[in-house]
Amino acid sequence: MKLNPSVRERYPDFIAAYALVSGITVEPTVEGLVERKRQVFSDLKARYGAVLVLDIPEAKTYRAFFKSMGADPSSYRPAPEYLLRRALDDRFPAINNVVDSCLLATVENWVVIGVYDADRLKGQAVTTLAKETEPFELIDGRRLSPKLNEIVLRDDEKLLSAYTLGDAKAAMVTNKTTNALMVLWNAPGIGRERVEAALAAVAKYSKSYCGGHLERSEIL
Repeated sequence: MKLNPSVRERYPDFIAAYALVSGITVEPTVEGLVERKRQVFSDLKARYGAVLVLDIPEAKTYRAFFKSMGADPSSYRPAPEYLLRRALDDRFPAINNVVDSCLLATVENWVVIGVYDADRLKGQAVTTLAKETEPFELIDGRRLSPKLNEIVLRDDEKLLSAYTLGDAKAAMVTNKTTNALMVLWNAPGIGRERVEAALAAVAKYSKSYCGGHLERSEIL
């Protein structure tokens, strides 16, 4: 994956990273991951259970970044905040072991992590800025367009994700996925150490809970 220099020019403290993992097996869930979720959710409840989510500094950071890209964070909640709320309410999403591993690493580290079927990508994935109106279909079936200068992920043919909207259906993980690209984005103010921790977590979870092999990873 590449990071287009235009992103840093507009958002100087933005960080992107990725992990390419091969040989994964997609399953509804695995026992080890279920237990890890219990541990993480218990820790989150101990730390944030008596706190208003909107008062958490990291939540404020993501909301401010959403607003800087012209999005209303009350309508499109940042993924880390959304996942924290679901964890505290015992309603955390359960999709499959691959996606759930990325969601868990997201809520643990306050770093946005998207996962894509690497074999459905055309050419190289690039984190860049949206320069035109380009509707794309989200995983939930909605068809929306990123705003001008919103951070997006795309390959040579299509949009894969938009920062405030979420991931495209075109490269979503399915039960046939064997190779995955995991893309990590911070919000300026969420430090590099958080991104490093999140990258380490997805690498570990991919091996432990998905049977994968880390081909390469990098912070850009």
